[in-house]
Amino acid sequence: MPSALTSLGGAPPAPNPVPQPPAQPQASALAGGAPQAPPSQLQIPPAPDHQQTVAALRHFDAIENALVALLKDPAVGKSDLRSSAIDQMTKLVARGIMTPATAVTQLSDFPDKPFDQKMWLQGHLQQTIQGATMVLAHHQAAFAGQDVDTTPPSPDDHQNAISGLISMYKGNGQNA
Repeated sequence: MPSALTSLGGAPPAPNPVPQPPAQPQASALAGGAPQAPPSQLQIPPAPDHQQTVAALRHFDAIENALVALLKDPAVGKSDLRSSAIDQMTKLVARGIMTPATAVTQLSDFPDKPFDQKMWLQGHLQQTIQGATMVLAHHQAAFAGQDVDTTPPSPDDHQNAISGLISMYKGNGQNA
């Protein structure tokens, strides 16, 4: 299910992950996933810098506010909120938080039934909060006790900052 984390390439790993024993290939294949890499092949992306962390938190906060607004609607779980969800997503696109393509992808799996919509909203809210917490924890663990460049990111460059963060967490970025 695409979520707010999808636009960041999923949740980042824990700052100090404990290597897990390799999964049995049969169990992974039966579960529908690919066999996991052995712990020695796990690659932890570099921690986000200050500007990337602030951009990610701004991103997650805007999404969280949109989801909370929908969940506070008295009709949630009782009536179709598709129109309200589209309105909230349009606001995120207008603010430059999401691209139109991401918005369409996010809304493509918005359920038809009101109760399912409520569950979808709650699930995305949980993922959004977890994503923000994980990015912040990753940054904190990497820079604990160090002086950090606190130059604020430009809100006008939000999409570039988020794209860089996505690239980094997907393993395509080489910056530290």
